[in-house]
Amino acid sequence: MLVLAIGDFHIPERAVDIPPKFKKLLQPRGKIQQVLCVGNVTSSPSSLQFLKSLSPDFQMVKGDHDKDLSLPLSLVFTYDKLKVGLIDGFEVVPKSDPLGLLAQARMMDVDILIYGSTHKVEAYTLDGKFFINPGSATGAFNADSLGKEDLDIIESILKEDDEADDDQEEIEGKSEEVDKGEKEESGKEKEKEKEKEEEKDKENGKESENGEKKGEKDVEKVEQKTDNDKSDNTESNVQPDTDAKETTTNTVEKTDGGKDELVDDDDEDDKLDTSEIEPYLDPIPSFCLLDLQGSTCTLYLYTLIDGEVKVDKLTYRKEESA
Repeated sequence: MLVLAIGDFHIPERAVDIPPKFKKLLQPRGKIQQVLCVGNVTSSPSSLQFLKSLSPDFQMVKGDHDKDLSLPLSLVFTYDKLKVGLIDGFEVVPKSDPLGLLAQARMMDVDILIYGSTHKVEAYTLDGKFFINPGSATGAFNADSLGKEDLDIIESILKEDDEADDDQEEIEGKSEEVDKGEKEESGKEKEKEKEKEEEKDKENGKESENGEKKGEKDVEKVEQKTDNDKSDNTESNVQPDTDAKETTTNTVEKTDGGKDELVDDDDEDDKLDTSEIEPYLDPIPSFCLLDLQGSTCTLYLYTLIDGEVKVDKLTYRKEESA
């Protein structure tokens, strides 16, 4: 007998739909004789309709996010020599704890216990019983699916990122010191240029005064000098001051330009690369098929990794009691 174990869809809250490649594999062909859903279909009538179309025998337990209160919390089925239990898994505390699941299997008196809630596909035997978690059919996110090993890996990655940030801050600090030194040197150079310009202005001013004195003596000696000559002398005296103003304006423009470049450098943001962490935050879409024959269960684990469907096979055989 071929049985589909699937669940934890969380549509549309955490996922859009079942992956197209899964839908293609699970098209109604009459091969799947029963569908066992561990719950958390949530608010998706179309997903429920799709699951019911796969087999006339559709069974589902209530997930911790399902709103239908009429759904049972657990179910037990008998297939020849095997008894299979179905739960969501939120009843087990701590969640997905092997000893807690073993106690649940003993209480339900089953050989195989199918559970969900963690969104992490897994299968293992413990004390002669077989435990199966089909994972999330949509790859919906669940922080509870992270184990201690996963959290340790993420913590080490974040620690490396913090160390890299500290190194970057140290480099930036040194570069700021270099920039500060360069600014001080450029400031000194500008002060020297300013002093040179002021000296030039003083020299030009002295020449102007000499010209004026010489003009006054010429006026005393030659009283018939025209007013046009006086205006020419006045214009020639004003020209050095105009040149000084233009030089000052150019200096201010250069200074403003330097400030703009510094602002652009400071506005550059470093983005944290989370590509290494994402695989631990996003569960892999998965489901299971159980081929139940006598006292043997052949399990096929379907996972969608990098856009490709992969299949793993496990076999469980119930121990015959003496």
